[in-house]
Amino acid sequence: MSAPRLAALAGLALAGTVGAVSLTLAPAAVTEALRAGETMSIKEGGYVLGSYLLRAYNEDVILRPNSPEIDGIVLGTPFERLRYEAYLARLEGNPLTAAQATAFARTLDHKVTVRVYSHSPFSVADEDEQWQLAYRTDRVKANPDREKSYLDFFKSATMTVAGRTYTAAPVVDGPYRDNFTLPSGEADFRNLGVVNYTFDLPTMPVSGTFTLAFKDSRGVLYTVSGELSKYR
Repeated sequence: MSAPRLAALAGLALAGTVGAVSLTLAPAAVTEALRAGETMSIKEGGYVLGSYLLRAYNEDVILRPNSPEIDGIVLGTPFERLRYEAYLARLEGNPLTAAQATAFARTLDHKVTVRVYSHSPFSVADEDEQWQLAYRTDRVKANPDREKSYLDFFKSATMTVAGRTYTAAPVVDGPYRDNFTLPSGEADFRNLGVVNYTFDLPTMPVSGTFTLAFKDSRGVLYTVSGELSKYR
């Protein structure tokens, strides 16, 4: 499986849809999301995030001076997540049937998943040593199902909507590895991955301001706000 990089999702600057967010997809919305994802794949123009990209910090694998370890943050509403699943399925040669799309949509009911794309602040060669140093103070637990990495140090995120705060634990996709270009122009092999935060929001308003907050592996706080009415 290829590394999940934010820049692999093309068209980041394009505008997104406008309207109230829907936390339960009706049959017509399921069909629309399925067709939209498949159309992006057929056109071979890449997946268009649009306004679902809440914030981008880095450009592909090119690191600037003082680049943060977070590359970008994506808001995955039920509509966006089904659209993305349809895109990937078509791209891999196994397009979703209408029944499969409907079944997948039901697993997304009342859930919003924030995808945090990131890369390690350290070279692969140095990461184990840095993990051990951080372990002494953070006492993080290694996951036996994956390789130890900076991703182990991500903790829960919060989302505040209409004065109510929800919490989600991190679910890690990674680590993967890729060559990054340092500000000096030199190549550096680093781990990367996606941290997924799924908020179960059965009573969340479908409009209004939301604020997401989480810390990266080194404890740097990220706070991003948006307007729910901008999203499907």
